[in-house]
Amino acid sequence: MTFESLVRKRLLSSSGQHPCDPELVQELIEYRAREKDDELKKQLLKELLLKYSQAQRELLQLNQELTEKQLRLHQNLEAAAEIQKSLLPKNLSAIDNLEVAWKFLPCELIGGDIFNIVPLDEDHVGLYIIDVSGHGVPSALVTVSVSQALQPHSGYLMKRTEAAPAGREIMSPQHVLNALDAEFPMERFDMFFTMIYMILNTRQGRLVYSRAGHPPAILLHEDGRLEFLKEGGPAVGCGWLGPFEEERKELTRGDKLILYSDGITEYENSLGEFYGTDRLHASVKGLKREPIGVLLDGLVASFLEFGDYGMPQDDISLLGIEFEG
Repeated sequence: MTFESLVRKRLLSSSGQHPCDPELVQELIEYRAREKDDELKKQLLKELLLKYSQAQRELLQLNQELTEKQLRLHQNLEAAAEIQKSLLPKNLSAIDNLEVAWKFLPCELIGGDIFNIVPLDEDHVGLYIIDVSGHGVPSALVTVSVSQALQPHSGYLMKRTEAAPAGREIMSPQHVLNALDAEFPMERFDMFFTMIYMILNTRQGRLVYSRAGHPPAILLHEDGRLEFLKEGGPAVGCGWLGPFEEERKELTRGDKLILYSDGITEYENSLGEFYGTDRLHASVKGLKREPIGVLLDGLVASFLEFGDYGMPQDDISLLGIEFEG
């Protein structure tokens, strides 16, 4: 009903009342107010619908952009993972007198573990395993930086000198760890890393090593006896003032070396229990007669079964060597 029709109706039903009767005036004022209120509500609803429609369009656009960015990020991480894998050991069959095997299970697409075997000369190889604190991209960037520093001609592993037969002197594990500790202080990346570095004479079986806060490597002798290589110092980056200690060992035919990261011993089951070093050592003893590749497969199967095949909470690395010289 329009405002005019309401006035006409009210006048016809007023039974002689004066058109300006207060009751009539009040009723007309209230009607007018309600009518204006309805118009405002309709206008407000229309504006809200328009804004909601615009917000929906913007949200769809933002979701599409976010999906595209996530896809690009995932593709970049996959590319970074491939780069990291390229730094792991390869051409292992070319190393005389050594059978080599390794396992790498990062807890994310890329990880903070890295390991490798580096030929130094005809008779010597360098072996290392590194575990950078943390996970993901920041840790992976540090692993790449350190692995590049541990290339044969970087100046860390070998030094030019006329006194050496080939014009290059092999740097001792102690020297390498001291140099890395000076080059990678915690303040540089706000991270530290643990590692083991070894030099092995592949012809004679002479081994010299040092470690920086890393779990001791396992030396499994051919007779089944276990030794744990513990000499060294604290993690790289902690500002260690003293030299890293070294130790020498003699390997005989059939001896095996097992280097690992603490992602294995700290692998948890559904009860919150760690796999631990005792289980690891028992598994190594149980697999002592197996070739090194089968031994590492058995270790992986052992801790995965213990943890109900759950995702690792930390990066897991295994590097195994069987001496055949």
